[in-house]
Amino acid sequence: MKTLLLISTVFFSLTVMYKSTNAQGTWTQKANFGATAREKAVGFSIGTKGYTGTGYDASNPNNNDFWEYDPSNDTWTQKANYNGTARRGAVGFSIANKGYMGTGFDGVNKKTFSEYDPSTNIWTPLSLFGGTARQEAVGFSIGNKGYVGTGYDGTLKNDFWEYDPISDSWTQLANFGGTARQSAVGFSIGTKGYVGTGYDGTFKKDFWEYDPSLNQWVQKTNFGGTPRDGAVGFSIGNNGYIGTGEDGSTSLLDFWEYSPTSNTWLQQTNAGGSPRNNAIGFSIGLKAYIGTGIEIINGFYFQDFWEYCDTCSVIGVNEIIINNSISIYPNPFSTHTVLQTDNLLHNATITVYNSQGQAVKEITQITTGQTVILFRDNLSSGLYFLRLTGDNKNLATDKFVITD
Repeated sequence: MKTLLLISTVFFSLTVMYKSTNAQGTWTQKANFGATAREKAVGFSIGTKGYTGTGYDASNPNNNDFWEYDPSNDTWTQKANYNGTARRGAVGFSIANKGYMGTGFDGVNKKTFSEYDPSTNIWTPLSLFGGTARQEAVGFSIGNKGYVGTGYDGTLKNDFWEYDPISDSWTQLANFGGTARQSAVGFSIGTKGYVGTGYDGTFKKDFWEYDPSLNQWVQKTNFGGTPRDGAVGFSIGNNGYIGTGEDGSTSLLDFWEYSPTSNTWLQQTNAGGSPRNNAIGFSIGLKAYIGTGIEIINGFYFQDFWEYCDTCSVIGVNEIIINNSISIYPNPFSTHTVLQTDNLLHNATITVYNSQGQAVKEITQITTGQTVILFRDNLSSGLYFLRLTGDNKNLATDKFVITD
């Protein structure tokens, strides 16, 4: 934790840019998914491209087509079909410059797994998944290993497995820390994995962190929204995100950000488009994408595709001015500056972003006063953006300059 000093001196106020009480990111509609509208597809990213395939559409209960999304020109390109049987409810993840996909349901549960090389557009069969054949599992990668667990094989599962692409082998790990379940969300942040929500006979909102260095699960703060399954999840930078899904009676659209540093959830702008479940989601750099899915009340399948940017609103995109204030004085500064807000701080967090939108500094658990001294520490000179959050809402955003 960085050095922090609370003082009571009052400085002048500046009007700040702020989107809404419980909202931060922005959603932009992109080109529709390149194939038919569907649910229970697989989505992951490799480098600067996104990939989506398989799934269930109105005409085919199982598909094996596979598509590449290029965000630089907002286009979809069909690639080589998945080399396994057409299926739905599979899992996918990427390690380095390759993609991996397997398990799922094609009329029976599956345990086949394959590797996709985008440079050759070739699928290669791999060793069978180490657990039982299943559908509706979770999958993610940490470093050079992949992880798959939970799901449904005729009974609900909580076993968890690690895949090593060098030896093409599976190793069983400690069981998932929560109850056996299907249709949960899984993603990684840095060196840790995260799994939450899902269905175990009831809809769930518990949330768990996996540390591969200890082979250990630790329960974290429950997901901030209502219990659900069929949600989407991904990470951007140092934070995780979960949204959409269904609660047994309706499809959902709310969207939440998780900070592992403070172990808290912050509600964000609702996902773009209509409420849905069984959609796909993945991130590319500082942006993320969700699309496809189904609306459970009328059975409508979706083909639309949306881009999410958390830091766009931090750096002034699509923001509006409201009656809130913060001061940063002096600004510019070389060693430290003073932040003064009209809000009485309670369990607040300050996050600093560089000009590329990357989080580079965070001060957490600010619980008293209205003024904070922000030290430069090891930040280089340049333009930075600041976000102040507390009590599960955004309090203010502003920008400052560091000089040598």
